[in-house]
Amino acid sequence: MRRTALTAIIILLLIAGSFFAARYLFEDPGYVLIAYNGYTVESSLWSLLLALVFAVVAIRLIAGSVRLLIGSAGLIYPLSAKAKQRRAQKLANKGLILFANGHWQQSQNLLAKAGDMGASPLYSYLVAARAASANNDMDACKENLRKADEVAPAAYMAIGITQAEAQMTQKQWEQALATLRSLRKKSPKHPYVHKLLKQTYEKLGDWQALADILPVLRKLKVLNGDALETLEQKIYHELFEQAWNKGRNQRDKTARVAPANVVWNSLSKAQRRNHELAYGYARCLYRLGADDDAEGFIRRNLPAIYSAPLIRLYGRLDSDDKGRQLLTAEKLLAERPNDPDLLLALGRICSRDQLWGKSREYLEASLQLRHSLDTYNELGRLMAQLDEHELSSGYFQHGQALAAEEEV
Repeated sequence: MRRTALTAIIILLLIAGSFFAARYLFEDPGYVLIAYNGYTVESSLWSLLLALVFAVVAIRLIAGSVRLLIGSAGLIYPLSAKAKQRRAQKLANKGLILFANGHWQQSQNLLAKAGDMGASPLYSYLVAARAASANNDMDACKENLRKADEVAPAAYMAIGITQAEAQMTQKQWEQALATLRSLRKKSPKHPYVHKLLKQTYEKLGDWQALADILPVLRKLKVLNGDALETLEQKIYHELFEQAWNKGRNQRDKTARVAPANVVWNSLSKAQRRNHELAYGYARCLYRLGADDDAEGFIRRNLPAIYSAPLIRLYGRLDSDDKGRQLLTAEKLLAERPNDPDLLLALGRICSRDQLWGKSREYLEASLQLRHSLDTYNELGRLMAQLDEHELSSGYFQHGQALAAEEEV
């Protein structure tokens, strides 16, 4: 209400002012003479003032028009740029959907085009490279990686990892290894690079290289505890297998066991306490015909590395000093009186030392604790040695029946 009244008052004042101005305009228009350099301009005062007002308004209109034209040009460009950006993003989104659905060729084409149009170019080129690799088009893959490097050279790790994964997809293991080693130099603590290295070394069968990076895999927690332990066992199983292959044809015993000793000596203190690794080393020595070396190794490290496979192996060793071997096993029996594997080992040691009675006692005690094919067979052989053929035949038959049950 107050605003309406104020507006009305202003309008009345303007009307009154216009009336008085018109009155003075007609009563005394005034006179203005302007002379300059031989030119003169004559006019009434009010006419001159009106001309000046029109001039100012014209100048302002011209300036406003110029600004409008400039602003229109600036408005058109952003609109066209935004439209182009929206189109590029649509291409990228469609390309990603096609990639997720396994349409590699179409995905690669759309994402490469989207990258060229500036839609998240690094990401678009990297996914385009993956699509090209999945489509077995390595030339297109390399071209997209090159473009990615041009738009974002600082993203060398992401580009390199994509390249390595593409090479692995194509089973180009040597090339992938070269790429990953280069990345590892640039980023020595990168977990995913080490995970890819682990996979590549496994495919190449480079078990020593895997053993070398095993501490880093553990430190970076690339694998969980169970997976890491499984990998460690596999690595050293393969390394001891290689050691056996290297040494088995050597006539000299020292030369035969040297490769196995190299593997064992490369282990850390913690690894040497690992039952599986200790068994792998002792078994390798046994297979190389170095029974005394294996017996000495097991005896020196018992009971710290005691395990069922290891004690069964100890019972198979044909040591030159069978008395010491028997004494070692009997000392363990005082600590483990109900261990069927240890009793089986004692029975075998006594049989080789022709201690038939003790062997029978140990083997029968083992059989009472656990029915096993090995124990039945050992008793069968022992009874045959003692000319108790009916008993021998019975033990062998029980063993065959047990084996048949286990197969089922």
